[in-house]
Amino acid sequence: MKEKKDLLAYCGLYCGDCAGYSGKIADAARTLKETAERCKFHQTAKHLFPEKLRDYSKLCKMIDFMSQLKCPKTCRQINESEVKCEISKCCREKGFFACHECSIFETCDKLKSLSGLHGDSHIKNLRAIHEMGIDDWVLKGKRLWFADDE
Repeated sequence: MKEKKDLLAYCGLYCGDCAGYSGKIADAARTLKETAERCKFHQTAKHLFPEKLRDYSKLCKMIDFMSQLKCPKTCRQINESEVKCEISKCCREKGFFACHECSIFETCDKLKSLSGLHGDSHIKNLRAIHEMGIDDWVLKGKRLWFADDE
């Protein structure tokens, strides 16, 4: 149980559901890159689809970048001296396991920084954690990641 509980980020997002933590996107990008190289797809792109794939080298650079998108650690595993996330810093300073313990998490400016990618998923998660408790939420709760997850 503790292992799953430790995948809860301070902000209310669950690292176990993240493609960056699982490495799914990075692994798929690496597989695509290796397959394209093995099949010498750069030649196919150049000779059979010169108009459609004229920016093939840019695509390869993007795939290279995507192949590196794997979090080596969760925010809980990062040493305090290395923490860059303001949310993580705040929780650690206050001694909170996560933001659900804070009386102002609903209106916190630090949490608003996540809304571009996550909408209010993290806030909904924090509300559910506050109501259910972490252990029950991890096991039985609906974990949201993106705004359109509902």
